[in-house]
Amino acid sequence: MKKVRNAVRCFLIQDDKVVCIKYKTGEMGYLDIPGGKIEEGETPEEASIREVYEETGMTVNKLISVGDTIIEYPDRIFNFKVYLATEFSGIPQEQEENESFFITLDDLAKEEKRFDITYFKRVEKRL
Repeated sequence: MKKVRNAVRCFLIQDDKVVCIKYKTGEMGYLDIPGGKIEEGETPEEASIREVYEETGMTVNKLISVGDTIIEYPDRIFNFKVYLATEFSGIPQEQEENESFFITLDDLAKEEKRFDITYFKRVEKRL
């Protein structure tokens, strides 16, 4: 049986631009949306707020759930809770493991991404 990992992704969108991250090691060259694994004892909302801060330096004040997305790999399954941050502050900053920045939604759709874009399509429907 494959291991299931619960994780989050959080879209921060402002003026038709979304905050993305690009890793400095490992998955180099791919864009991703801030997020990560839900830690034990943490709610998905808490994980989203924590991960956004760790990966971008930005503070999320309010979230809206936009659904779940499951991505299956040969050895594991990721169950993503996907959020849209409706209130946030700060600007994307460079971190030790990644850089973060705003990119237009159109440009993001054209870029090479780390994961399937199905969760991106769910967010677009909410805009």
